[in-house]
Order: sequence, then structure tokens, then C-alpha cells
Amino acid sequence: MKLFLKSDLPHQIQHIKNGGISIRRRFIFYIISAIVLVLSLILLLLNLFGIMNPASAQVMGVLDTQLLSFADKIERDYDKAAAHAISFSDQLETEIQNYLTENNLDFADLKNDAAALSALQGALYDIIYLNMQLAPSSGTFYILNTTVNSRSEVPLYNGIYLRYINLYSESTVNHDIALYRGSFSTAKEGNITFHSGWSNEMRTDFFDVCESSFADGKHYILSSTVQIPGTWERARYVYVPIRDQRDDIIGVCGFEINDMFFQLSKKTNDDTLGQLIGALVDEKQGVFSCQFNSGHYNAIDAGKIQITEKNGNTVFDFSTEACIGKTKSVRLGEDMFTIALLLPEAQFNAMVQNGQIKTVGIIFAVMLIMFAYCLFMSRKYVAPILRKIEQIKDSENDSEQLNIREFDDLFDYIETKSSVMEEQLQSLKAAKQAAEEEAARARESYQKALEEYELARNEILHLSEESKTEIVLEDYEYFLCNLKTLTPREMRIYELYAEGKTTAEISAIIGIKENTMKYHNKNIYSKLGVSSRKQFLRLAALKQIQDKKETLNP
Repeated sequence: MKLFLKSDLPHQIQHIKNGGISIRRRFIFYIISAIVLVLSLILLLLNLFGIMNPASAQVMGVLDTQLLSFADKIERDYDKAAAHAISFSDQLETEIQNYLTENNLDFADLKNDAAALSALQGALYDIIYLNMQLAPSSGTFYILNTTVNSRSEVPLYNGIYLRYINLYSESTVNHDIALYRGSFSTAKEGNITFHSGWSNEMRTDFFDVCESSFADGKHYILSSTVQIPGTWERARYVYVPIRDQRDDIIGVCGFEINDMFFQLSKKTNDDTLGQLIGALVDEKQGVFSCQFNSGHYNAIDAGKIQITEKNGNTVFDFSTEACIGKTKSVRLGEDMFTIALLLPEAQFNAMVQNGQIKTVGIIFAVMLIMFAYCLFMSRKYVAPILRKIEQIKDSENDSEQLNIREFDDLFDYIETKSSVMEEQLQSLKAAKQAAEEEAARARESYQKALEEYELARNEILHLSEESKTEIVLEDYEYFLCNLKTLTPREMRIYELYAEGKTTAEISAIIGIKENTMKYHNKNIYSKLGVSSRKQFLRLAALKQIQDKKETLNP
């Protein structure tokens, strides 16, 4: 190749200038030049836009798609928990007020009255237990701004806190419940066990900030991740205030979402990327509070987590390892949180490397295929043309030359075939005449169809006027107004009746039993205000006629 470039290339260039090079060599030269130019432009654009590695873009594209779904799930789950918490608070407010009224007590009278507070817990226990079963959470609680021991050095508050123990699945229906905070009688009456970290009352700083926390119309708050006292577990809390009749805050209630429940309920994976790491993150005063759907990362000290941006991606640095992925900001309650979907950086780098190898292999294979295709086209396409031109070449050639041997000969051959072209022209004229005749026949058919259309239109208008005299206008208007109340299944049955189908045919089409069909007929008749199938079909037919009339006279 080097010898060819050094010795023959100048000669070939001179041949191109003089017009003496063959079409085969020109064809190969131009195709190869085009391939080199296109590949050079592609590589240049990829380099300019920073996407030389399509594998990285593909991985991040998948993460972007999965992140939208993951973020939507988290928003829906926490909104659902918040809705349960608000309903939970309403129930507690009603029951607390009923208890105080029945016992002729004021809320302030509960302080230091252990018997009254234990009785109140007993009255509220069923509400706590029921809401715990309904809400997507790992525990539920209420705390009142009162205590059985106001002389305690550390402020304590009375209430009930129930938690699931030994969670092993997202469904909490069959899990055991333990009393984490609450009176002894509450556990005894509810026939539940005590949590290993049980205490009679709770500590909280909620009542120091409750007024400001729920100012400006806040409905619920999602807390940062905190350590649950007396356990090795961490959790976030969805909580709402409990108010008295004067709208003063007398307590707080809500749900616990611990790390284990978050792991079980927020799993996500992808067919190509495998198990993905999802996280819910918030930041306060430069410290990140995170919950991951992986126990491995939940066990890492939050103070060691550093979150940075790199090449448009988010990097979670855990000091001993790192993850890379995408993030999205969402509003939960009145606060902003960050939802992340990540891959271990080592896994990401391995995917990128594999993608680079595949990309290089694909480019190399494409180049080989293109070069092979050039040779194939030269032998299978250009060579036969050259052989054919040699066969039909004339001995004389007085026309203007193009300095390309094969094309000069080809134009000489075309001149000898002008008579054939003339015959083809005559054939085209005959075909044109036949087409014009066919068009005339089509216009006649169109005029006939137009006349038939006018007759049908007049007949529809006539039928419409006749139907109006046989049908009570109020019944028809009621029929039209209530068509929109039909369910999709009932509307489908209505349309099949309007098409002229029988009851048996409709049952077979929809795939339902005769009794089910009768049930749907009864509902349709009731909703549309008809008393018989005859009246139903008459009203449906009138609607069809009116629809056609509106179509004909828009």
C-alpha cells in the first residue's frame, strides 16, 4: 500500500485530471472517499458533543426513564400516607372530644391523671390499630401534649406508638405488632407484646415548634431520617397535628416509614442494568439525610456521604465506594426532597467499557462491510455495464466526447435507440388516451353516486321527521342526556344494539353470560329511562338518524 501511494498516486491523479481514468476506478475512489468523509464527520460530531461513548448515554438514558417511574411511585406512596395521616387525625380528634365530653373533662384535666390517660388510650387503640393496617408504613403513633408525670426532669408526652416487628415483605397484613410506647394496660387489652425498647411515654420536641411547623396552611410534614430511640433502626415520619375544638394543637399523629419498609416497598430494577439503587434524600445545613432501598447503603453513616455533580450526572461518594446516577427534585408536603436512582460506579464503568469495546467493534465492522460492498458493487454492477458497452460499441463516433470512455460509448448507443424511444412515446400517448376515457367514466359514476346520495339524504330527513311524531320529546331528551352515564361496557352493548345485533349475538361478541347480559340491559334501560326494548331501539334509531342528518348538514 505504501509503495502504491508513493509511486502510483500522482499518476492516478493526473489521469483523473485528463479524464482518462476508467469508471470502475472512479467509482471505487469516490465511494471510499465518501465513506472516509462520513466517518470523519461522525467522529468529529461525537467528540464535539461529548458523546464519544454511546454506552454511557444509553445507561443514563435508561436511568432517566426508570427515575421518572421511581419518583412517581415515591410521590404516590407518600401522598397516600399523608392522606391516611390526615384522616387518622380527624378520627382521633373526634374520639378524644367524645371521651372528654362523656367524662365531663377538659383536655387540661388529663395531666397527671394516669387512670384517665390509660382509659383514653383504650378508647383510641382500635383507631390506631385500624389505621396501621390501612396505611403503607412500618408503624403508627399519636402523641398528646400531656403526661402522667409532669414533674419528670425530661419532658414526657403520653400516647400510643405501635410498630411492626420482623418485616419481611411490603405487605404488612400478617406481621406481628409490638407496643413501642404506651401504657401497660394498652398492651394487655390489645393482646400485643412489648417492644424491646418499650417505654410508657415519649420524648419529642414537636410541641416546641408545632405552631411554626404547621403555619401557612401546611397539611403534613415528612421528617428527615432519624434514629429511633432504643433501637438500631432509622425512620422517616409522616405526621399531622391533632387539634381541639378551639383549633389549638394538642397533639400529633402519623406514620413511621423505617429503612426496612423503604427497602421492601421501593425496590426497582431494569432488565439491562439489573438491580438499581433508589434513594430519598433531603439536606439540612449541609448534612444529607438519606434512605436507600438497599440495606448495605442504609448502614453507612450519613455524615460520610458526599453528593456531587460530574458530567451532568450525580455522584454519591460513601468514602469507601461511590455510586453514579440521576436525581430529581420533588415536593413532599411543603418541603423539597431529592429522589435518586443510582448504579455502583464500578458497575457503571464496566458497562461503559463494554460499550466502548462494542462501539469500536461496530465501527470497524461497518468499515469492513463498506469496503467489501464497494468491491462487490464494482464487480457486480460496474463490470457488467462495461462489458455490455463493449458489445454494443459502434465503429464510428462523431459526437462530442466526454473524455470518459465508457460514457462516451454509452451515449453513442443511446442515439442508435432513438427509434425505440419514439415507439415508447406512442405507447404512452395511447395509454394517456385510455386514462382520459377512464376518467370520463369515473366522472359519470361520481355523478350517479351524487344523485343517489341526495336521494338517501332526503329519505333520512323524511324518516327523521316521522320518528319525531312517534316519540315523546321529553323521553328522547332524557335518553340523550343520560347516554354519557353509561359505563364503557354498557356503551359497547348500546352500540351493538344500534348496529342491529341481537341479545345472543352481543353476548357472544362481548363474551358474557345471558344473566350478565340481562343485568346490563336492566342498567341501560334504567339509566336511559326506557321501559321496553322496542322503545330503546326506536330512540337509538332516532339518534342515528339525527347524527346522520347533522353530518349531511354540518
